[in-house]
Amino acid sequence: MDYKQVLQIVNDESISFIDFWFVDIFGELHNVGMPSYAIDENSFVNGLEKLDASSITGFKSVNNSDMILMPDPNSFKILPNDYDPGHRKNARIFCDLYDGSTRKESRYTRDSRGIAHKAADKLGEFGFTHTNWGPEIEFFVFDSINVYPSPYAATHSGGGSGYSIDSKESPWSKGNVSTAINFKEGYYPSQPKDTLAGFRKDVCEDLYNYFGIKIEAEHHEVATSGQCEINLVYDEMITMADNVIAVKNLVKVKAKRKNKVATFMPKPIFGDNASAMHTHQSLWNGNSNVMYDADDEVAQLSQIGRYYVGGILNHASALCAISNPTTNSYKRLVPGFEAPVNVCWGLGNRSTAVRIPMYNRNQEKSKRMEYRVPDPTANIYLLEAALLLAGLDGIKKKMDPGDPIKENVYKLSAEKKKEYNIGSLPVSLKGSLDSLGSDSEFLEEVFSSDFLEAYSELKYKEYTAFAQTPTAWEVSMYADA
Repeated sequence: MDYKQVLQIVNDESISFIDFWFVDIFGELHNVGMPSYAIDENSFVNGLEKLDASSITGFKSVNNSDMILMPDPNSFKILPNDYDPGHRKNARIFCDLYDGSTRKESRYTRDSRGIAHKAADKLGEFGFTHTNWGPEIEFFVFDSINVYPSPYAATHSGGGSGYSIDSKESPWSKGNVSTAINFKEGYYPSQPKDTLAGFRKDVCEDLYNYFGIKIEAEHHEVATSGQCEINLVYDEMITMADNVIAVKNLVKVKAKRKNKVATFMPKPIFGDNASAMHTHQSLWNGNSNVMYDADDEVAQLSQIGRYYVGGILNHASALCAISNPTTNSYKRLVPGFEAPVNVCWGLGNRSTAVRIPMYNRNQEKSKRMEYRVPDPTANIYLLEAALLLAGLDGIKKKMDPGDPIKENVYKLSAEKKKEYNIGSLPVSLKGSLDSLGSDSEFLEEVFSSDFLEAYSELKYKEYTAFAQTPTAWEVSMYADA
């Protein structure tokens, strides 16, 4: 779609407002709305001079803050009714970010969408035309989350600090005998225990009818208290990243309209499973899946596919700084909750960091790898870019991942892990940032040093604040010391 078609649709459909979407360096969605009569050809040719970048986390300083929003007409979509209680017809367009008063000569180096575009451009150097991506997005929908607001509450107001979660599905809530789900027993329940079946279907219908996003499946996930999963049908790199942003935002908007709260925080509940964003990837040259090899008797996986897996495993610790970017992420990456903690790969093996799905194993279209480490707090643009660059580095340097692991890795002894050369993922955000600091060369042709430094600095500050804040658990454990 070009801008002329967009302007025609805006006129024909009587669109009242257009929301211009972009994300910050952590993937948080931002928006500026403009009435449709204020949008014309110049808005697309020269961009929108609407952004004070000093007010966006991780962007610019106040003395050099002007930034241009360049709307991408290909991303134009009419928004569902939930976005406007006033019943106006609105649309959205994703924007690319440019410095100052020029356009493509000065693409902003901290624009996540721009980083993903630049990573995709590397495919041609390897003889590939495109990649396909298929994330599985997990999240929780609660009736409420109440936070007792700050670490200072206990000492400054005579109150306490902590949080509480309420859900009709939780085993700790009252009066919910017919809907309570015990810890780790939430996989594929039927109604009435699954209280969010209708909510998920409403989300999926709007994703398809308004955004054109195809859904492979939706279901309740393993955890209690409204853990949901929506699987997206594969698509190309930038389109899929835009789709993930749209999914996360629509889920939050629809939950709010129903007086509920949706969260993509990986581990909100102690003792139960957490939310992941397993990410399926494949490499293509035209209509040929480069990861497929019919003659490979083990997995029908090509040598290029093995090298790609090898690259991701080789850089797994550094990738965690992007794939698992919060302090809470590392409360998910622990043994016993179906989350990967070991750096290895397997065939149909969900205990490994990389899994080669074995459904339809002889079908070229289906051959792919699944990276099971990421969680939904990851900035999807950065995640796709980083995974692609790690895989391409594996191809370039012929990083063979070794033999696939057949055993349940969670049950392997330390001696067996050493024998199989199985490493471990970082156990904290600081550990992953330290790994990124020592292993970032594979990113540097696409991620500028300016971006990596800014990203790491902000994330180190986040970890430091977390590490210095007493928690309710610590008070209960150590107050009588």
